[in-house]
Amino acid sequence: MDSTNIKVDVVVCSLFVEIALLTSLNRYILMSVGKGRIIGLTLLILLVMLSPVMAQGYSMIEDDVEMRFNYPSEIKTGTCITISFWMKAKNNLTDLSVRLTLTYHANSYTQVIYDKIIVSETSVTEGWTTSKSINVCIPREVAPEPYLQANLEVSYKVNGSPKVLEHDWYMSIVRSETYEELEEELEEARSKINNLKDEIEDLRAELDEKKEALESLQKKYSELLGRYQRLQSEYEQLERSYRDLTSQYGELDRRYEDLRDKHQQALLDLERLRAKYDLLSRDYGKLDENYRSLLKDYEDTLADLKTYKSMYQDLKARYGDLESRYRDALAEGASLRQRVADLESRYGDLSRTYQSLLGENILAKNVIFAQAAAVAAGVGIYILVSRRFLRRAGGKPEGANINSDEGNSRRVQKILSGRRVTIPRDIAEMLGLREGDKVEICLGNGRVIIKPAKEEASSEEKIIKETGLEN
Repeated sequence: MDSTNIKVDVVVCSLFVEIALLTSLNRYILMSVGKGRIIGLTLLILLVMLSPVMAQGYSMIEDDVEMRFNYPSEIKTGTCITISFWMKAKNNLTDLSVRLTLTYHANSYTQVIYDKIIVSETSVTEGWTTSKSINVCIPREVAPEPYLQANLEVSYKVNGSPKVLEHDWYMSIVRSETYEELEEELEEARSKINNLKDEIEDLRAELDEKKEALESLQKKYSELLGRYQRLQSEYEQLERSYRDLTSQYGELDRRYEDLRDKHQQALLDLERLRAKYDLLSRDYGKLDENYRSLLKDYEDTLADLKTYKSMYQDLKARYGDLESRYRDALAEGASLRQRVADLESRYGDLSRTYQSLLGENILAKNVIFAQAAAVAAGVGIYILVSRRFLRRAGGKPEGANINSDEGNSRRVQKILSGRRVTIPRDIAEMLGLREGDKVEICLGNGRVIIKPAKEEASSEEKIIKETGLEN
């Protein structure tokens, strides 16, 4: 179990040490007649400047809880003290119990003066804190070197897992004399210090006599010092000369080392350059072979390009010839359409004549039938000529193209609300349809035909289309 016990506010100066020092110092001062009085006085002044710290604390920091006790480090026999307790939960705890036991130790026996559960909680949450004051009284019996010891027992559960903590520590010392009583003894020592000041004045007088003797000695010392300084200057001059020679030697040695390093580096660079030269020579041979291979490929490609150019010129001439033939065919088609229009008008006139003379005589009917047969023959001849014309133009009849396109681009579309049908994107791109364009919808042979809207087709084109569909 990881735990960290921290004792804070430890007593800086023990009063027992002060008493011992004070007693030994007084004896030393009384035994000293002339020598060593200044040393004793200095020690006594330092002892007066020392001050003990009269408070102590104990802290316990765990993963789940944190506790702190504050109490005096010095207790007088037969008095009562107040211990301050503070606790904080760093996790959610259950069945929390904290028990504090204080034991009074006096030489050969011990006495429990406090043993109570100071915290008892069923459950606490993270961040919960509590604090309280505990009053404890010390027995009046005087015993050698008594002190107070504390025992802390903590038990709780974290997520259903029980934990038990137990800590013992030295708490306070119990004395018959307090710090204030010892301060009174210190005041008595200070009065003795004042008496010693008079003795210090006498010592100063003796010190003045010693100073006069010291001045005569200083004169002799000055003469010897002058001689010593002259010898020292000569020595320094020789030392500077030696240093200059040493520095010059060092500089020459460094230059020699630098030149030797540069020579070695130059040799290494020369070897590397030779290796690079050999490598570049081999690479140059490979590059030369690759260049010759690429040059040959370039010449072959140039010959192919000339061949393709000649083929292109030939195809271009053939395309111009076909284009002129296509224009001639268009002109011939226009003349044929005009003839069909004339035949249609004649067919209409004959139909009206046939209707008016239908009931008059059989001879008239035969004449009309003959004329109608002549018109039908003319229409049939026109259709045959038109089909040959279309074949000469390099294409198929319009009806064949429609059937072929329908076979290759057939789609099954769902009729939406308002009897709307969506034209597939690829078909719209093939026909050049865009959003906002108009289309023509017609019914033929039980099929719905949708095509881009154009000017009304002539009677000749209608007949060609119907004939193509029947075939």
